Amino acid sequence: MKLIDYLRSRFGSKKNAITLEDIERYYSHQANEFNITELALYTTINLIARSIAKSDFVTVKSGKEYHGAEYYAWNYRPNRHETKIEFITKFVSSLILRNEALIFETADGQMFVADGFSKTKYAVFDDKFSNISAFGYNFNKTYTSSEVIYLKYNNFAVQNLLQNMAVTYEELMTSASDRYNKSVGHKGILKISNMVTNDTDFQEKFSALMNDRFRTYFEAKNAVLPLFDGYDYSEPSTDAQKSTNSEINDIEKLKSEIFANVGNTLHVPPALIAGTASQLSDCMDAFIGNAVDPIANMLEQAITNAKYGASEYVKGNYMLIDTTTVRHIDAISQANNLDKAIASGTLTPAKAQRYCNMLPCSEDWANKYWMTKNYQTAEVALRGGDD
Repeated sequence: MKLIDYLRSRFGSKKNAITLEDIERYYSHQANEFNITELALYTTINLIARSIAKSDFVTVKSGKEYHGAEYYAWNYRPNRHETKIEFITKFVSSLILRNEALIFETADGQMFVADGFSKTKYAVFDDKFSNISAFGYNFNKTYTSSEVIYLKYNNFAVQNLLQNMAVTYEELMTSASDRYNKSVGHKGILKISNMVTNDTDFQEKFSALMNDRFRTYFEAKNAVLPLFDGYDYSEPSTDAQKSTNSEINDIEKLKSEIFANVGNTLHVPPALIAGTASQLSDCMDAFIGNAVDPIANMLEQAITNAKYGASEYVKGNYMLIDTTTVRHIDAISQANNLDKAIASGTLTPAKAQRYCNMLPCSEDWANKYWMTKNYQTAEVALRGGDD
């Protein structure tokens, strides 16, 4: 059974809601199946998930960055079993594949991504979540929407992609692969004289020739096929090489088209998924702005609502997900840009070091904002002259 058929049989019903365990179970039995659509989809999901995991989950207290237990949980170890990247990858996979994701917290402060759950909706009261499972364990507690972090992706194109594209592309890829296998396979003509067919042991010899000698001959890289009198084997000349190249081109074109469609559906530049991006900087800008930031903003708002609430938010306590860390910043090659950011008061030297994945300097001067005399306020500029 293909994944698309499996998903079709499970989507659309709370009772039969698909779980991440179902998908993992499916793949454990289908490890040898070749499916380029699923490869493109999971490559894209993994790219988005790892980018969000690379973001800095900043806990803000009284308007200032604060490193406490909450910061450690979101950036290092949300629970005893998972690292940050494992946790976020599971969350994003659930969000995109199931169109929803649920993060809940246990009594001892551990956070988990639910593998399965039931949701009861209310018009004017908090929704309730029950029958929650994670890591094969069922949690008996019922949570309200204000106690959990719940997101809906609301991109139904993903389901349409799975339901309408995968089958077609699977058939096309299978057809192209079959044509390729036929084009590189052996095709021959075996002539057998009437004299040989009249031998009493003809059937035995013929069976051995076809099942043993020919099989060994076709499977071997270099081989010789001995034939007795009365047998004449020949292979007709064909345009095998030309046909083979054509089938390979068809497979490559299909692969590119599949990656492009999956990428466009999830707002990821197809060249970035396929690893052929020539304009890497432009692709990264589009990827972060259209694929990473929307999910990060949704998660940021959901965390602030569940962990802090309106009363704490007005006091300057909230969650900020900094996606600027998704880009790799090299301190040497980006020295001029970092200098400009520090000189304009945008970054402190210590924060600039953090962006470069360096250990921030703990000195007081490194944690202060600096600004050169080249900058002035708008009031001074309008008056003319220096302040």
